[in-house]
Amino acid sequence: MKKKPAFLQRALCTLLLLSFVAVGALSGGTNTQAASLSQSTVYYDSDGVLYKVSGDGSQTTEVLLDFEGVDMVAAGSYLYYTQTPTSSTLLRVPNDGSSDAAETFATDVINYYADNGFIYYLDSKGNIYRANGDQAASSATKITEKADTDFPLLVVTKGRVYYNSLINGKTWVASKASNGTGSVQSLAKGAVEGPHFVNFTKNEIQLMVNTNPDERYYSTNAIVMYKANYNTGKGTAVNAKAKLDVNAVYSGGWSSNLYVYNNGISLDTDKEYNYTKGKAYALTTSGKTFLLHSKSVREVSSVGSDKVVIIDADKKAYAKTVTAAKVSKTTNLNLSNVTYILNQYMNDKAEVAYISGKNGLYAVSTELKVSKIAGEEWDAFHFRNDVPGIFYIHASDEYRLYYSAANGKGQKVLSDIFLDDILLITPN
Repeated sequence: MKKKPAFLQRALCTLLLLSFVAVGALSGGTNTQAASLSQSTVYYDSDGVLYKVSGDGSQTTEVLLDFEGVDMVAAGSYLYYTQTPTSSTLLRVPNDGSSDAAETFATDVINYYADNGFIYYLDSKGNIYRANGDQAASSATKITEKADTDFPLLVVTKGRVYYNSLINGKTWVASKASNGTGSVQSLAKGAVEGPHFVNFTKNEIQLMVNTNPDERYYSTNAIVMYKANYNTGKGTAVNAKAKLDVNAVYSGGWSSNLYVYNNGISLDTDKEYNYTKGKAYALTTSGKTFLLHSKSVREVSSVGSDKVVIIDADKKAYAKTVTAAKVSKTTNLNLSNVTYILNQYMNDKAEVAYISGKNGLYAVSTELKVSKIAGEEWDAFHFRNDVPGIFYIHASDEYRLYYSAANGKGQKVLSDIFLDDILLITPN
């Protein structure tokens, strides 16, 4: 029997992840030292005006009066963004409110990324450029070429840029020194189809590679986990002889060093994942697999060093303690009708898992204590690794900006006006 087009669901999953909250999707890895609230800044949009406020609410500044933008990142003392999700013009504005208008930094841009004060961008010709975030656009230098623009991945971390490259007409995952020196390192044949399939760990980068990315209509056994040394970019296949089904992988996600996938899942008549089918398994970085949950999972994350947090097919939340590649304990978090999980790292440790749904916004600690941050009055939330707590829009209080500690305490109002969106959080 023919299967539904898998690519329709792949695109949907990635869009949901990116549109819900951007925590480093376009910017570099986590800091190594946590910032206090007074050392952080929240950028938000209100009725076409871009504002910034200190994380402790002590100072609010108008950054740009005539603002329209999405996917904002910070590099140096500038904010970079595009006007719409489909725009190919990369704009920038100083973050101190000193400019009356945004300037065009680059055109023909199909992806961009900020890391360590630099802005990187990929154009439609397959060239990747780098510039110091504080310098003029003319200072940008080409660091590599022949990127596969059909799979425009762009990730930069620990001094290397990772992307999908065309080598002899075939798609390969590749890396190169982020300053453009040295040669291109071929990592794996195939493509990483989005940032959702990249995992940053302390000692290595981990990637879920589709070894047959040109197949768009059938969910075949084509996914291989690779792990690569940060220094060299050289990759090692984890499950080369036991490739995973595309739909199984694309309906799952990372939890620390595990990748959780839904074995046996299928698409329904609306071309969306039918979570009533299948069971959740986990793949370790040593190539072992084990049953994680008796049903498929809609969302997966982690908290602490050994706990996988899931939302299953029934929209219920559980924590799975994993010991020696098996589930040693299952904890019911007693949350129902929930839909998303995202975790927050502090000093390279997953200290909090935020769970949200129609009825509320919650935080789960490493001890698996559940704290309620907001009821159904929350509208959107945003947080940043190494910036303590969470920022959200309070729909029942004129859509103003609120802050809460991860335990649900210390609630504080940070704006006098309504918000359209929380755009970015940065450590100062």
